[in-house]
Amino acid sequence: MNKIIVPIILIGIFLGSVFMLGWTSNNLYKATKNERTINGLYIYNQDNMSEASKVAKKWDNKGDWVCINVAYDMSPKLAYTTCVHECSHKAFSEIYAESCEKEPLKCLEDLNE
Repeated sequence: MNKIIVPIILIGIFLGSVFMLGWTSNNLYKATKNERTINGLYIYNQDNMSEASKVAKKWDNKGDWVCINVAYDMSPKLAYTTCVHECSHKAFSEIYAESCEKEPLKCLEDLNE
């Protein structure tokens, strides 16, 4: 009886180790890839902002989430410009930083003006 249990336990430990290695490797790969999986999240009927933030971070924690209050009486044009404005806070600084990598002196001249 003891001769049968020991190999089964060893096989179980081996399979568990292979599973854990694969799971850990997958999570490390996703963390280093740093690619967002969803671009937007429609949150309705949430009790508070912290709960909405938890939902957003649970779905995808790669990047900064932007909260936009699109009122029911808001025109489509105003809703669009509001979305663009709020999203541009982080995007503009990143785009500006990338363009300054190529020509840092030009960016310094622009800042001095």
